[in-house]
Amino acid sequence: MTEQHKQQAIEAVKNICHVLHEKRYEDLPSCVDEMEWDDTEEIRECIQGTLEMNDFDVFDEYGVPCSFKPQYEYHHEIMFFEYKDGSGFAVDYELTSGGDLTYLTLQLEFLYENSGLKSVFRTIDPQ
Repeated sequence: MTEQHKQQAIEAVKNICHVLHEKRYEDLPSCVDEMEWDDTEEIRECIQGTLEMNDFDVFDEYGVPCSFKPQYEYHHEIMFFEYKDGSGFAVDYELTSGGDLTYLTLQLEFLYENSGLKSVFRTIDPQ
């Protein structure tokens, strides 16, 4: 995985976080090349339910400082997992609201193709 590939993945995460922050779930497909979990109404219900159940208002934008201890920047919660077969890599990103962990993880996949890097929205999974 090159630094350029990492930056492309981070850009996709930023775009998704922005859409989630603005609660524009129907715009999620425009952030990636493919949606594995493509029912945006189901995504909205799941996410809104989790936010409300935990007294969170909205998800934070990418890069918002976290308020938990030890303090570290939100962007450090992005994790890259290279596939052993060299076909691409996965990305996990822990979502926050108001600087606190929501215990939901955005999961994306990036596949190497002749035309470039293909981004796939897999799921938003409870931890």
